[in-house]
Amino acid sequence: CLSSLPVLVIDDLTHPEAVVRSSAAQALASLLEEWPDSLPDTLQVILDKFVQHKKLIPAVLDDFGRQVAPPLDPWEPRSGLASALTAMAPQMRPESVLHVMEFLVRQGFADRNTQVQTQMLDAGMAMLETHGKAMVGDLLPLFQALLDGTPSSADADFIRQSLVLLMGSLAKYLSEGDPRVQPIVAKLIEALSTPSQQVQEAVANCLPPLVSTSAVKQSSAQLVHDLMHCLLESENYGDRRGAAYGLAGFVKGLGILSLKKMDIISQLTEAISNKANPRHREGALFGIELLSTMLGRLFEPYVVVLLPHLLVCFGDSNQYVRQAADECAKAVMGKLSVHGVKLIMPLLLEALNDDSWRTKAGSVELLGSMAYCAPKQLSSCLPAIVPKLIEVLSDSHPKVQRSGSQALKLIGSVIRNPEIQAIVSILIQALEDPAHKTSSCLATLLETKFVHFIDAPSLALIMPIVQRAFQDRSTETRKMAAQIIGNMYSLTDQKDLTPYLPNILPGLKGSLLDPLPEVR
Repeated sequence: CLSSLPVLVIDDLTHPEAVVRSSAAQALASLLEEWPDSLPDTLQVILDKFVQHKKLIPAVLDDFGRQVAPPLDPWEPRSGLASALTAMAPQMRPESVLHVMEFLVRQGFADRNTQVQTQMLDAGMAMLETHGKAMVGDLLPLFQALLDGTPSSADADFIRQSLVLLMGSLAKYLSEGDPRVQPIVAKLIEALSTPSQQVQEAVANCLPPLVSTSAVKQSSAQLVHDLMHCLLESENYGDRRGAAYGLAGFVKGLGILSLKKMDIISQLTEAISNKANPRHREGALFGIELLSTMLGRLFEPYVVVLLPHLLVCFGDSNQYVRQAADECAKAVMGKLSVHGVKLIMPLLLEALNDDSWRTKAGSVELLGSMAYCAPKQLSSCLPAIVPKLIEVLSDSHPKVQRSGSQALKLIGSVIRNPEIQAIVSILIQALEDPAHKTSSCLATLLETKFVHFIDAPSLALIMPIVQRAFQDRSTETRKMAAQIIGNMYSLTDQKDLTPYLPNILPGLKGSLLDPLPEVR
């Protein structure tokens, strides 16, 4: 009978291969949409199977009772069953949601495997997304009762954190003046100290709809002050990172104007400039990174103000500040619009002429981080960036040279054309040592059989080599350069190629007057 199909698919949820488990979960959700009457039985089978698969495979002992192999936890079947609960969430009925939520807290969140725990939390979030608004009155008391009954031991940390996140996600469906919102916000802020990026990110996403309520707005100035103090003064890395997530969540909920009203930008600027305290500089970088991630393009005007300080942090004497500067640059560059790129490009190119090698190296690294820009922004900025990076390769300071080489490798790492990706190291060698490597690089390019479109990052590395080749004394090199230009024209988007034409055409026209007919 076709209606029994859902129960038959359940066996594939416990398959050893992750792809089969994932496909089975999606198939089961589709089948239950077709035969909703099968849902209660199917759901019970899944929950029973989850409990069955929690048993450990006993340790292997030798004849003397010594342990040869440790006990094994076959967690993969539970992972498949958890992904099925997430996929089935839209089809669940209210009575099923209450039953499954209780099961998640008692069995799923207490699982031995962290991946299964995370998948069970995803299942809970998916159910709230579909049924939260209609069931807020039933679910909130359930979560509160379960939280009160959860032990305060370290083993139950994930259970408590997950319940707080579920309550935070549910609280957005409460009415404007509901007195339950404020205690939930307090619990969410407390959960920010959890040393887990996933938990901190989830809390930051829960906060915006809650902090815009009138009850929380009244105390928001004090809460932001406390978060800022934790961000800059706490000795614990996880606490500072969590405070940065919380700060970004608050600003997103209160609106971009709160950055100025609450003096957040001036505090971050002061902290990042504090030469005496590396913790202040690192905390400020965390704040800038997360504000940029959460606010996206709305944060762009402030990036221009903070950029000179970010450049200095690339050459900081403290390695943790340097790491924070790297991560901050990736986040900022990944969110820039075309207008944002135009705003900061002059500042970065100007910094390349700075007397301080640290500022110069920072500017180079930030230019390299533009590799993380969206493809449209990348194609508009690379023609200006790569020639400057090539100039830096001959800088008098070895660390600036190394930064230039690293920046070119970063640009090479985002190339999507597989044929060019395979020869990136050869292209970079030709850019670093044009006198000896140009000819062999052009020969490699001619030998490469292209079957994919050539993207903007590929062109950014190839065109300077071709441009240099037209000025070479060797006839063979000039001939290869002309052939490559001819091939490129049919393999690339014309708008990506246009910025390079003013530099390429003089060499190409000069080759038309070459004494050798084969070059002409």
